[in-house]
Amino acid sequence: MPIDLTQTVAVVAGAIAGIATIWAVALRSRLRATEDERLRIEAVAVKGREILDASPDGVFLWDHALGGITCSKRLAVLLNLETGTNASYDDIRVCFEGDSLKSLERGVSALRSNGTPFDLVLTAGERTIHAISARAETDDHQPLADMVWMRDITDNIAGEKDWAAAACINTSGLNDRHLTALLDAMPMPVWLRDSKLALAFTNRDAAGIVEGRADIADRARRDGAAVTERRLLDDAGRARLMDVTEVPLGNLGGDTGNGRGGTLGFAIDRSNQDEIAGAAQRQQAAAHAVLEELPTAVVIFDSERALNFFNAAYCELWGLDADWLRTRPSFGEVLERLREARRLPEVTNFREFKARQIAHFTILTEAADEILHTPDGRTIRMVTAPHGDSGLVVTYEDTSEKLNLERSVNALNAVQRETLDNLHEGVAVFGSDGRLKLFNPVFQRLWGFDGVDLEGEPHLSDVLERTRSLIQPPVESDEWEVNTWRVHKDLVVAHLLSRIASSGQLEFTNGTIVEYANVPLPDGAILLSYMDVTASAQVEYALRQRAEALQEADRLKSEFIANVSHEIRTPLNTVIGFADMLGQDYFGELNPRQAEYVHGILDTSRGLMAVISDILDLATIEAKRMELERDTVDIHALLVAALNLNQERARRKDLKVKFDCPSNIGWITADEKRLKQVVFHLLSNAITFTPPRGTVGLKGWRESDDIVIAVADTGVGIPQTDRERLFRPFEKGAGGEGAGGTASGKDDSGATGPGLGLTLVRNFVELHGGTVEVKSAAGRGTTVTCRLPIQRTDA
Repeated sequence: MPIDLTQTVAVVAGAIAGIATIWAVALRSRLRATEDERLRIEAVAVKGREILDASPDGVFLWDHALGGITCSKRLAVLLNLETGTNASYDDIRVCFEGDSLKSLERGVSALRSNGTPFDLVLTAGERTIHAISARAETDDHQPLADMVWMRDITDNIAGEKDWAAAACINTSGLNDRHLTALLDAMPMPVWLRDSKLALAFTNRDAAGIVEGRADIADRARRDGAAVTERRLLDDAGRARLMDVTEVPLGNLGGDTGNGRGGTLGFAIDRSNQDEIAGAAQRQQAAAHAVLEELPTAVVIFDSERALNFFNAAYCELWGLDADWLRTRPSFGEVLERLREARRLPEVTNFREFKARQIAHFTILTEAADEILHTPDGRTIRMVTAPHGDSGLVVTYEDTSEKLNLERSVNALNAVQRETLDNLHEGVAVFGSDGRLKLFNPVFQRLWGFDGVDLEGEPHLSDVLERTRSLIQPPVESDEWEVNTWRVHKDLVVAHLLSRIASSGQLEFTNGTIVEYANVPLPDGAILLSYMDVTASAQVEYALRQRAEALQEADRLKSEFIANVSHEIRTPLNTVIGFADMLGQDYFGELNPRQAEYVHGILDTSRGLMAVISDILDLATIEAKRMELERDTVDIHALLVAALNLNQERARRKDLKVKFDCPSNIGWITADEKRLKQVVFHLLSNAITFTPPRGTVGLKGWRESDDIVIAVADTGVGIPQTDRERLFRPFEKGAGGEGAGGTASGKDDSGATGPGLGLTLVRNFVELHGGTVEVKSAAGRGTTVTCRLPIQRTDA
């Protein structure tokens, strides 16, 4: 059967038309549904904005699902944002600074990166902001939005919130998951009522708290304004005191409600207010306890100008009765009482003074400092500062002693400065940091500094650098090399800063000679002093040259005497030999006169020989060529031998000789010949210068580790002026006695010794390591005591 092409085309066209018709109908239905969804979402958005604007907290939101940011009207007002609800996060950042900004930055960074919430107390100018964050998520934990809530808690009305999850009511038509998540994240109970004021939505915090009574909501809707009432609500068996607020929503009542015109409700927990008040009272009590212990006088007046607090130091300072102060007198009454007691400064117009002080309650915005000079001579520092709400806190400090000490210190500094400026020494003080702290004009002049060199507390190394031209270079150089000077300067700086005391003498390149001393000070500084001793050093040098010349002259004199003595001794020995031969009648018998002459020649020659021997001994000692021939010496035997040599002379002068020495006195290591000379000289001179029928005593004894030998006579004594010259060679006293005698008189013939006896005695004793002491009193004679060590000592 053939196919009808026309009929086939008609069928196909009809099918296509039917399909197009069905598709158009479906498309119109889909567009209508889309428009309905758009209108619903717009209504939800409007309702969400109304809720955010009615909330007491400001919020800033980052939308993860749709992108973009949202700033609530409340947050824009709270932070005074210039761009209003169009503000960005950067606009919020500039409201904070310092630690608050750092804390907010760290918290927002953690919230945006991994959803970590934060709870911060921030400072924005003079206000305190409580910031809480949260992340809203879907059931499968997909992020919807990051939110930051901010509340002004400057008046301490904020409390910690328990964000416990609870079952929520939602019959308000708010099906948008963004909005419900936003309301659930709010840190406070929030709910919605429909047009019949039935609960249509509650967030997590409101679950179990919001009661079914709608009287507050009814009043709010009738009045067309928000209504707040404080109520005690039950929260899972725990009573919570809360401020409940209902805000009418106008024509927005929700699509599923029983009409239009519902309300938005929220509650603020006031349970912590009593705790805050108690904490404030405890804090105030603790502050008062601290103020009570302060040595500074403190008094506090409240806004009514009544005395609210005072400490014991205040009563003591002003001499006020504590019982009267506890009656809380007014500020003016306190001033009157102080005026009556003549405690306040004397002023010509007290009424004006009082008014000026009372005006501080209203005009004072910051602490004011004032000095009071009271009639009793005290100087009191008064600091007045605002306190609380129109109150005042006043502190008083008696600075009289401090000012007196300051005046004393200033006077002392002035005296010290004047003293330093007038010292002959140059003085400089370098601190523990090595910088110049103090110097006087002499220091500046001595080192050739000008005023600019020492300005600005230069360092010690810089000061030394400017003295380079005055410091003597090394001996092998005419001037300082760079490296050598650097090493020298570093060593000097290190030594001075090591705080080691030292002193010495410096000679500058210009010929100036200074003595220096470095003294460490208790505060870590170091004192440097310099004295110009150029003149005295020159005098000292001249004196030293003179002393050396005198020593050389003495040496030449000694050598001359020794040479002369040797030259005389040889012919004198010949004379003595021939005279002795004549006296022995070798060449025939002499007549009496000849014999007398021969004996005279012998006595005179022997005396001259003794003098020459003494001169030679003295010259040998002064030339330091005398050597002792030490051996063990029996002191008792030595004294007896010396005494026997002088017995005949004593007998001829009718002198009484006393001897006192124990036979067991012991031995001594010494030169027997020199010790015998010592005793012989002492006895010989004592006999020579003791008047007839006088007494000469020789005594020896052991005393500790010494042997003591004493020779005494009964002469008339030695004048004090002559005692100082006794031990000088060739010196004689005014009465004729000299270093050759120990007594105070002359012999019968008026002869005196050559002045060498005591000089040799002292030299021989000192060569043995001993000492010689002379005691003489007018009319009581003279005693010479020699003290010799038993043990051997180096000559």
